[in-house]
Amino acid sequence: MKSHSDMLYKQLFAHPEVVRDLLTGFVSADWRGALDTGAFERVNASYASENGKARHEDIVWRAKIGGDWVYVYLLLEFQARSDPWMALRMQAYVGLLCQDLVAQHRLTRYGKLPPVLPVVLYHGRKTWSASTDLAKLMLPPPAGLERFQPRQHYLVIDQHRNVDADGRSNVVAILFRLLRSNSDGQLREALNVFAERMKSPDMLRARDSLVRWVQAVLRDEFCETDIRLEEGPAMLFDKRFKKYEDLLEFEAIQRGRADGLRLALQDALETMTADSKDALPAGVEEKISAADAQQLRRWLKLLCGGVKPQHLFAGP
Repeated sequence: MKSHSDMLYKQLFAHPEVVRDLLTGFVSADWRGALDTGAFERVNASYASENGKARHEDIVWRAKIGGDWVYVYLLLEFQARSDPWMALRMQAYVGLLCQDLVAQHRLTRYGKLPPVLPVVLYHGRKTWSASTDLAKLMLPPPAGLERFQPRQHYLVIDQHRNVDADGRSNVVAILFRLLRSNSDGQLREALNVFAERMKSPDMLRARDSLVRWVQAVLRDEFCETDIRLEEGPAMLFDKRFKKYEDLLEFEAIQRGRADGLRLALQDALETMTADSKDALPAGVEEKISAADAQQLRRWLKLLCGGVKPQHLFAGP
């Protein structure tokens, strides 16, 4: 059974804009800079083996790459924990994909199977320790049998450690930056960068969905919830900062200001309302400035729960 965090990641990578930035930001290849969203097509990712026992149900895209418009299949697998047998699993998934392409007569114009790029998107806290090479999971073969051994590699993209992509223009790098935040200041800075990136014309189709995704992640991480996750998304903060207001209170104490908590809560509210696409009622800033810490907490929790800013501040 897939966890809630897996579903969140599926929603995120259901957009060609996000998949494009994943490739351009984290795959080393000369062709990555020439990709646009029109080069991507979502492919059925629910296919079974002939006996119906093996099945893959994560995300598969295909992308037109190069002058010959070769289809490169991008197979995304979402993981919260390192799996020592992932290379073997990937070989099975790639095999299922290829069997499905043959059955659907979706071969290349040369009558061959297309290239495949298997990607593990890892959001766990510990370093990925599993081998990315299937050969490393097998004993060395006797001399003369080397060429008969199965081969499979896959690419691991670790949201906590892959930081090479442009953290201000690449939407995947921005989201990874947000999820890596370990202080209120870092979180607010990442949210500001995200809000600015969402204003770009190329994000128009994905904008609403990405904003909802960020809100859902923040709600899961910082607000009270009844959800119990077996494989939760990577924690944004250490356990001592499990609730957002706990972090704000800690930073207020660190600053040594008597009203530090209230000011930090005000900053958080202003950040969450500043980029609302809908017009806010008059006097919102005055209301936030005049509110005490208890009222500010209530507003934050309502915003985390999905209430829109213009509705939250519509009253007298």
